[in-house]
Amino acid sequence: MTSDPGMKPAFRPAFLDYTVPCDPGTPVRLTVHPPPGTTVAVDDGPAHRHPFTRSVDLAPGRAAELRFVGPRRSRTYRVRCLPGDFPRWRVRRNGTPQADWYLVTPNIGGGGGYGIVFDSHGVPVWWIRTSPAPFGMDLLRNGHFVWTNYVALSPNADRFGERTLDGRLVRTYGVVGGSTNQHDLEFLPNGHALVIAYPHRDGVDLSAYGGPEDATVLDGEIQEVDQQGRLVWSWKTKDHIPLAASERWLRRQIAKPTIRQYDGRPVYDLVHVNSVEPDGRRIVFSARYLEAVYAIDRGTGRVAWKLGGTHTARSLKIEDDPHAAEDFGGQHDARLTGGGRRLTFFDNGTLRDRPPRAVEFALDLKHRRARLLQAVAFPPAFTSHCCGGARLLPGGDWVVSWGDTPWITELSPAGRRVLSIRFVGRYASYRAIPVLPGRLSRAALSRGMDALTRRAANSRTQR
Repeated sequence: MTSDPGMKPAFRPAFLDYTVPCDPGTPVRLTVHPPPGTTVAVDDGPAHRHPFTRSVDLAPGRAAELRFVGPRRSRTYRVRCLPGDFPRWRVRRNGTPQADWYLVTPNIGGGGGYGIVFDSHGVPVWWIRTSPAPFGMDLLRNGHFVWTNYVALSPNADRFGERTLDGRLVRTYGVVGGSTNQHDLEFLPNGHALVIAYPHRDGVDLSAYGGPEDATVLDGEIQEVDQQGRLVWSWKTKDHIPLAASERWLRRQIAKPTIRQYDGRPVYDLVHVNSVEPDGRRIVFSARYLEAVYAIDRGTGRVAWKLGGTHTARSLKIEDDPHAAEDFGGQHDARLTGGGRRLTFFDNGTLRDRPPRAVEFALDLKHRRARLLQAVAFPPAFTSHCCGGARLLPGGDWVVSWGDTPWITELSPAGRRVLSIRFVGRYASYRAIPVLPGRLSRAALSRGMDALTRRAANSRTQR
């Protein structure tokens, strides 16, 4: 099977989905050579036993469906039309991925952008374009997607929106009494949501670090909200973490402010919580500007342990890590595995003069130790100033979004490339969420994409 314009990727019997660039009003020509004993039909057209060419009118998001009916089995292939502004990408596959799907939100800052579901061959099967661009796209237990909007360095984002596969908004999640931050949304076993806020605080003396005596700062806050959006529990960094823990990044912000108020005065981000993770009676979170991962006790609010950052009585001793002396560099996406006995995260290496890495630590909380089990790097992603995420799959592979780089990879435990997706241009995806087999079906994604495309077309017609 071939097409004009050319489809991506080139046809292989094992690949069920394809994309093709197209212009409305200019048909796409599909040429098919059926195998012996097989008939092929395009959309609602007649079945063919011999080579044929069929022209189909496609618009962005619409797919031509080809049904192959053979003596032993039948298969359906789809060739879907890409929008003209869809991010360009390149794929390299060197093995068999353990993930079935990858959820990404490539953007270049500002304006509109895409949330995309790639399959394990690096083919986009589902996508949606929104303005502002989607950020932090994830899959919920009920099969819906959830994301918020990209707001760059602003501490204030929109609420997270839960959507069906056809793009319909079901409900939203956000903090109570403030503005929701974009960095993470996680759920407890009881269905309650963990959300993040960066509350402002005025009148903070930063003169010891070269800053103003009457500064406005951003703290970190974690909230638990129930299904009705009511506040159940909250915790604020200002009550438990000293100002000195922020010194390294604070001095950098004072020298070169990155966030400003409406009147132009700078605001200093002390903590920058970028992930939150439930762990029984504890909550584990990553704080980029503290360069540490913390566990807090939900009952007392006290810090139970911390990994990295300034040394305190709660610090875990890092073992077998060659970078232990300088700890981490603006890390992201701290997650627990092995029943809470292991910790993974993406260590950006920011301001450390070293490349990023995905790391896994074994936690020995009784003896207050953390031993590095593995650290995986990807040489093409040689620097990562921000963003990023690393997920360790049950089969041992790593799925990593390499921060503000164009790379998304699945790597073996030895660091060998299984699959890589590289965006062309300045696109980068904050995270890449792997979806394991059995959680999403190709048929459901295709139906959702078809319905989403129809809804978008009807909306344009009504306008």
